[in-house]
Amino acid sequence: MRAFQVYINGERVCLAGIGDNGVLTAIVSWVVAPDREEMDLSVGGLISPVKEHVNWTNRHPRVGDEIKIKIIERTSVDKPKSRHRDDPAKDLEDQKKYVRRMAKQFGWKIQMPKPN
Repeated sequence: MRAFQVYINGERVCLAGIGDNGVLTAIVSWVVAPDREEMDLSVGGLISPVKEHVNWTNRHPRVGDEIKIKIIERTSVDKPKSRHRDDPAKDLEDQKKYVRRMAKQFGWKIQMPKPN
């Protein structure tokens, strides 16, 4: 399988891979705002057949750090540090909460259909 071998300053961080069906990501982000500043390195993905989100690392590099990602082929990879699947019932409740919050913010009234 295709895999990402990730290093920070020459130190091996992880060997990540998701198999033949999914999404593998290595993301470096920098957020700057009046109230915060942070830099993150996240290596994770989605194993599509089982809809499972996986994560190998979430580090906070600093200015001057060297991040190296080597793309390689391997038959096995490191075990993810975390994995989770979406919960459809929780997702539905979260969507309902969002709609209610937005309706309140805009001064809208939500009308539910009358039961038959």
